[in-house]
Amino acid sequence: MRYKSKDADKLNEENESIIRKRLPSIFRKRSAKLKRDLEDAVREPNSPNSQTVPAIPHSNSAAQFPIAGSDDDFDEASLNDAMDALKFNGEDFRNPAGDARCDDAARNSAQSIDTLKAAGYLGQPNPTKILMKFEAHENESHAVRWSPVERLVATGGADRKVKLWDIGKGGTEPRAVLSGSSAGINSVDFDSTGAYILGTSNDYGARVWSVMDCRLRQTLTGHSGKVMAAKYVQEPNKVVTGSHDRTLKIWDLRSIACIETKFAGSSCNDLCTTDSLGSTIISGHYDKKIRFWDIRTEKQADDVLMPAKITSLDLSKDCNYLICSVRDDTIKLLDLRKNQVISTFANEHFKVSCDFARASFNSGATKIACGSADGAIYIWNVNGFLETTLKGHSTAVNAVSWSPNSNALASVGKSKRCIIYSDS
Repeated sequence: MRYKSKDADKLNEENESIIRKRLPSIFRKRSAKLKRDLEDAVREPNSPNSQTVPAIPHSNSAAQFPIAGSDDDFDEASLNDAMDALKFNGEDFRNPAGDARCDDAARNSAQSIDTLKAAGYLGQPNPTKILMKFEAHENESHAVRWSPVERLVATGGADRKVKLWDIGKGGTEPRAVLSGSSAGINSVDFDSTGAYILGTSNDYGARVWSVMDCRLRQTLTGHSGKVMAAKYVQEPNKVVTGSHDRTLKIWDLRSIACIETKFAGSSCNDLCTTDSLGSTIISGHYDKKIRFWDIRTEKQADDVLMPAKITSLDLSKDCNYLICSVRDDTIKLLDLRKNQVISTFANEHFKVSCDFARASFNSGATKIACGSADGAIYIWNVNGFLETTLKGHSTAVNAVSWSPNSNALASVGKSKRCIIYSDS
């Protein structure tokens, strides 16, 4: 019995070492439960080793483990979803003395953890804290976008204004108010340098302002329906717009003229371009189709059919993945190298708030955020499981935008309010 006790002590020390080095914070609750179960087992009076095997010491000290983020960022359901998604079994850590499977379990746990790290789950923590909260517009807010180069957020609302907010200074008064539209703003977007901002409107037009002096530079008119989205192509000379008149138009900003019209046959609700050269335009439509347009060859690639009308599109930085929010209350993840859906994100409480609700990738394309009709913002990991929900809005959330340079998330909704979330 004395030798068995020494063997058990040695194995306990080895297991503690493995856990301290390889067990991330999201598994801490599961690990603690396993430890408590083992303590109870060895203390049972009928246990033959109850007098000789010491209990594993239990501690809630956070310093024992390497921490990727706060435990508060993950609930029990998220832990279970993460482990289930990777087929990670907590029983791998339950290795009795003398069991030859101990090394295999350690290797399996390390592989599972490496997979989570590669997926981004152990990367940035979720932005669960409200950094700023302010009234952005006189009535409903429709659009929000971060600048690519500074801590500046642009919002657009039904009050016909585009406003710029300096998040870095923490002020709740806008840096600038960009006017010129005669109807509500539907979308806002920056060029890649952050020097210009595009806004689309219900007045059938789109406009370009310079950020430095806040001057209106170009007004693009020619659509016969409200313009829902605009993006730069072949910067800084061209812009593409998508409208409810069932067309996409490409504009030359030097001559302020439409140089090409693409007839989609269905109202366009959002679009994106694959790179600054705009070699491929991707558009989402009311007829449930995602369309691909190659402007070099003027050929249209095969459409991808969704189960319901499309409200928004967002592209990963490497242009390999596309997320699509759909009116059936799901988010679809597409691999553009295969032109097929590889994952679907949904939740029983998640409802797409409107026909122009905007979803967003984070900078590393490891997380997906989208606002819901219940006022919450849902954040999924690209592996498919829900990581967290953000509270703060009292009405439906129309649009979210993830900062390209930090782990901050901006959101606007049917109320006047804009909320900036951060992880610190």
